[in-house]
Amino acid sequence: MKKTDKGVSLLEVLLVIGIMVMVIPKVYENIENHLNNVRWQNAAEHANTYNTAVRNYVADNASTLLAGSLPKTITPATLIQKGYLKSGFSESNFGQSYITGIAKNSKTSRLEALTCSNGGQSLSEAGMRSVASMIEGLGGYINSSKQAIGAGGGWSDTPSNYGLNCATGHIAMALVGADLQESDRLYRYSITNRPDLNRMHTAIDMNSNNLNNVGTLNGNAAALSGDISARNGTFSGAISGNTATTNGDITSNNGWLVTKNSKGWMNSTYGGGWYMSDSSWLRSVNNKGIYTGGQVKGGTVRADGRLYTGEYLQLEKTATAGASCSPNGLVGRDSTGAILSCQSGVWRTLGGKLGITQHCGAGEWW
Repeated sequence: MKKTDKGVSLLEVLLVIGIMVMVIPKVYENIENHLNNVRWQNAAEHANTYNTAVRNYVADNASTLLAGSLPKTITPATLIQKGYLKSGFSESNFGQSYITGIAKNSKTSRLEALTCSNGGQSLSEAGMRSVASMIEGLGGYINSSKQAIGAGGGWSDTPSNYGLNCATGHIAMALVGADLQESDRLYRYSITNRPDLNRMHTAIDMNSNNLNNVGTLNGNAAALSGDISARNGTFSGAISGNTATTNGDITSNNGWLVTKNSKGWMNSTYGGGWYMSDSSWLRSVNNKGIYTGGQVKGGTVRADGRLYTGEYLQLEKTATAGASCSPNGLVGRDSTGAILSCQSGVWRTLGGKLGITQHCGAGEWW
């Protein structure tokens, strides 16, 4: 007997529909939760970026803020204008914008800051808690009493103390204590009574880049592996090196040109100069001659070769014929200019021996 296939029964269809009715809402719920988590995470990251900018702004301007009127409020527009946020930073999150109040703690006299979002779409309790838990540092939200509450209930604060009026359904962020210490970056401008903000505490590696437009470079030492190029230089101590080349003169106001060993001064073009190789004699480099239109003066002058004069030989000191002399061979002159020579220990005139004539008379002789 042939059995007829009647298809899917009504009961089976109803069973499938019932299962789908139970499952689909759960699927939609999971999808919605996932999308919300993505939105909340993005919101937290956006809030972190803004909060970091607030931290840097307060740290950099602490002296000015403390000296001014507090509480003071700032917005994303302020931070964008001052360069703490990029110009493309969105000023709203979920349609909510940020506003930050800065106040001074009455007990510590240190700055504190509270940020809350305002306007836009209010977040659910779950949304606020989720975003607050993902914010770095002291993340929170505004509760039904319009108090700022930490994500885990770890802190609370009153927005009005910071000049703020925050609404329920919005996130909050607090910055206190060490969060608002001066930043560790090098300040480009001087801060009154804070020279430490312009002070390095470690070496700077310029990675082969230049330092341009330096006014005065002050320091204890400079160690360079290349050349130094400058218009002028003043040194109060010693200069040490292997060689020195100048295009102009070398001038010493109160010192010497000092050399050591058997060195001195030499003209590299012509190979002449002066040096000393012992403790007695100043010597000419390469036995060069000495040429001057002035005088050469000394205690004695010795020529190992011939002695030439282009004019006359002038003997200033006078001798007397017949007087003793030493050594033999000396040449001199008498008071009339006659040439004398020292012969056998006696000054004699040139051309003959010294003669002695005796005259005798009655009772006398000479």
